[in-house]
Amino acid sequence: MEENKTLKKNSFVTRLISGIILIILLLFVLIQGGDVLFVTSLLLSIAGLIEINRVLKINETKLSYLCYALTIIYYITIYNYKVDGILLFLIVMLLSILSFYVFSHPKYTIKDVSVAIFSILYVAVMFSFVYLIREQRGELGLRMVWLIFISSWGCDTFAYVFGKLFGKHKLVPVLSPKKTIEGAVAGILGSFILGAIYAFLVFKKWRTPIEVSMIRFGIACAIAAVISQIGDLTASAIKREYGVKDYGDLIPGHGGILDRFDSVIFAAPALYFILSVYG
Repeated sequence: MEENKTLKKNSFVTRLISGIILIILLLFVLIQGGDVLFVTSLLLSIAGLIEINRVLKINETKLSYLCYALTIIYYITIYNYKVDGILLFLIVMLLSILSFYVFSHPKYTIKDVSVAIFSILYVAVMFSFVYLIREQRGELGLRMVWLIFISSWGCDTFAYVFGKLFGKHKLVPVLSPKKTIEGAVAGILGSFILGAIYAFLVFKKWRTPIEVSMIRFGIACAIAAVISQIGDLTASAIKREYGVKDYGDLIPGHGGILDRFDSVIFAAPALYFILSVYG
């Protein structure tokens, strides 16, 4: 019993320390933006691809190397053309992977190439929206990018705390037995409140009245929180289907890149398009 308590304590300390280091690095990279964020996003995307490809059993194959090469091409494309380059890349990606499929058949099946397309879209393309939001005009991008983490990690925190205290009804027991409906609702409401408070503190000189901005950004974070929870459950579904506990061990106490950023990669593109509506 004492040994179990010691292990849990050590695990908590490890998770706490690595979490603090992660937040410090995140603050530095997001404040710097530009090439620092670009390179960091690319490296994290590659690391995430390695994790998902290992789970999906196509890692260390020619197909996985094509995924990494296409991810580099994708980031070069958005570096030059931002969001306008995504459609161009999707066409290049599809043609490249299908050409690979044709000339390597029957070694690789249509299932294999479908998994490769999925892994690039799921990890590289969706995660890149952190960079795309940050690189919006002027100081706007720096102000907006924090909403991704407010809505995703804020939602996770509220959902965990309120789920522990008041959770009675399971949300998706097959995928994540500990998640509750009460926790999910609290996560959404908590994200709304955090988004509204953030708008009040940061967007006092916004083009619309502060009350309107608070409601708008509260709603934006609430919608992103819903989508981020779907991202979290998607990651859980993939792990459960393939019988793995974590995607990796790159972040001590947290698992891999996808274990820590599973909700972020869903919240980021959602917020990009929600915020574009606000002008």
